[in-house]
Amino acid sequence: MKIRESLNFFLDLKGNTTEKSEIKVYNKFIGILTALESRNLTMPQLTSIEEALDNLALQAKTDDPKKHFNKKLTEFKDFLRVEHSLISEGYFMGYGMLFGLLAGTIFQYYYGVYSVIAGIIAGMAIGAIMDSKAQKQGRVLKIRITE
Repeated sequence: MKIRESLNFFLDLKGNTTEKSEIKVYNKFIGILTALESRNLTMPQLTSIEEALDNLALQAKTDDPKKHFNKKLTEFKDFLRVEHSLISEGYFMGYGMLFGLLAGTIFQYYYGVYSVIAGIIAGMAIGAIMDSKAQKQGRVLKIRITE
């Protein structure tokens, strides 16, 4: 499935539903596909992404579209990250905050309550540095989600 076809598919799905949770998932797909479409992808990259879209079987009928497309969104984002080193904005900062929270919770027993806050701040700082490095390398997909 071509990127443009997938984009049109999700635009149609978005137009045919009133469920806010489904619309959020569709908007995320639309944002990623729009960002991919605007990038200068090489032919092998484009072919690989189109094959991945085919393998996702997006047009399969399902009883719970939100759950189905959420799972497919996660698979597609993982594919882009692993195969093409493409990540969304704030990817590393999110993981940095999570790691900082976990580390701060562990150190809380030794250093007190402020270690959680310090851990989160340190994680955010490290994540921001890694995000800026990825931005400089051109690996960040700028996803614009419109309502």
